[in-house]
Amino acid sequence: MMEEHRGFRMGCTFGAGAAANANITITGIKTTDEIIFAFHFAATSAILTTDLLAEISITADDTVQNSTTDTTGGVVLVAWVPKG
Repeated sequence: MMEEHRGFRMGCTFGAGAAANANITITGIKTTDEIIFAFHFAATSAILTTDLLAEISITADDTVQNSTTDTTGGVVLVAWVPKG
């Protein structure tokens, strides 16, 4: 989902978690965009979050991968700004 407020554009959406180095669909993100935050929300007795920014990258339009953390069974929230 892309939003604009006072001239600032930003996209933000959830994707289903996956194994480390597996594709995660993030609809709307493009390879030219810049990720500004990425979090993993684990479904446990208490909601646990993990900051994924250091290990996540855009690998194709509508697709990201995180290099280390297995997010299977949870969701990943990614926000980005469009570039180019």
